[in-house]
Amino acid sequence: MKLLKFPKNAIIGKNNYIESSVKIFDNVIIGDNNKIYDGTVIYPNTKIGNNNVILNNNILGEHAVEAKEIFKNKVFNGLEIGNNNYFHINNLTFNGYYQKTIIGNNNKFLSNIIIHHDNIIQNNVVLYPNAKISGFCKLLNYSTIGMNSSIQQNSVLGSFSMIGMGNIASHNIFPFYIYFNQKYLRFNKIKIPEELQIDNYEQQIQELIQDLKKNQCNSDLVKNYNLPKNINNYIYDFLYSIKIKKI
Repeated sequence: MKLLKFPKNAIIGKNNYIESSVKIFDNVIIGDNNKIYDGTVIYPNTKIGNNNVILNNNILGEHAVEAKEIFKNKVFNGLEIGNNNYFHINNLTFNGYYQKTIIGNNNKFLSNIIIHHDNIIQNNVVLYPNAKISGFCKLLNYSTIGMNSSIQQNSVLGSFSMIGMGNIASHNIFPFYIYFNQKYLRFNKIKIPEELQIDNYEQQIQELIQDLKKNQCNSDLVKNYNLPKNINNYIYDFLYSIKIKKI
């Protein structure tokens, strides 16, 4: 690690490479073996795990703005980043306004991405250039947002699902599917593990989606479709995460 001046209450772990123009504020915790490059700003109450790569000009933990806010003071309720994440250049990640913004492990964020406040991004998520995530969203494991695409606030992106390039998702997106031109286009087979054998259950899953739409996403309906447990687990995770009852 280069010899830099950090706030006295910052905690910096071992074997970090931090370039000279990185700016670190109070109450920041950085784990071990991270690489953080010039122009990056890390705002107060941000916690970063281990083995992350953060390239030039990332802004982490910026002051969050709530729609009803009358600005008085900056709010820093926390940003927590896990391990093995890759942040390409010029990304903007807000801290939480009401609770922490949380980013898990093994995620890849390409350039010019905006992640707004109070979001939860689980693991193995990919965000392509210019993706935008509104506040209070939850991106489940192995989900993807394509280039120049966005998701509306209070929405959930299901595991293995993808919002296709240049699209806007204004509601929750069911697991497994590529969402394109305001419809479920097809299964996201590039991401879905072969052992799920998802093609064998396409008709049941499509019927389940229609049933859920008619019945306010009632999770009790899932057991009527005799899907394998490993598929059901992803569906239940999605349904338990939903706040707006629309898919």
